[in-house]
Amino acid sequence: MTWFVENGFVGALLAGNAVAVHDIEASIYGTTLGMSGAGEATSGGHGLHMRAINRVRQAGSIAKAVEAGVITNGIMHACVKHGVPFVLTGSIRDDGPLPDVVTDNLAAQDAMRRHAVKATMAVLVATALHAIATGNMLPAFVTEKDGSLRELPTICVDSSEFVVSKLKDRGTHQAFGVVTNAQDFMHILRLYVERELAARGSAPKPA
Repeated sequence: MTWFVENGFVGALLAGNAVAVHDIEASIYGTTLGMSGAGEATSGGHGLHMRAINRVRQAGSIAKAVEAGVITNGIMHACVKHGVPFVLTGSIRDDGPLPDVVTDNLAAQDAMRRHAVKATMAVLVATALHAIATGNMLPAFVTEKDGSLRELPTICVDSSEFVVSKLKDRGTHQAFGVVTNAQDFMHILRLYVERELAARGSAPKPA
């Protein structure tokens, strides 16, 4: 995901508190949900995401934590460094949450909709609630510069068939479902994008 942000393929990131929290935890402590990159539990790891939240709250915001060198890599770091807007929405069960999270559901919908209406393509990865919510806000068609209409490409990726089916059932008729592991999908997508760029003789253009 970081590669796509850094190379200008992401217009906006819509996610929940957890995506940012565990991405930031990985940057600061090298763990996600308290587990190392090798999948091993770490001593005191169950509390590291709360420590990560507190580090960001101490800095004041995700952007300020990046500027201060607290967050040095990852998705949120890339978004800040490359000026990619993000909307983090909250739920009643969230830890923290991070100071950038919009906890008012109506305000969060408005913030998401401002980006959804400008979408020319949407890739919804590993999230049932955000996939359905974003799908409800997406236009079914995009108007091209010449005035013609084309269907808005919408790809929903999840390990559960329920999610991709539910998205279509809720009215996002143009959604194409991919039932697979999210990490595998992202690696394969990057591979094919790089191949396409090489075939065109063009390199990625950082945002």
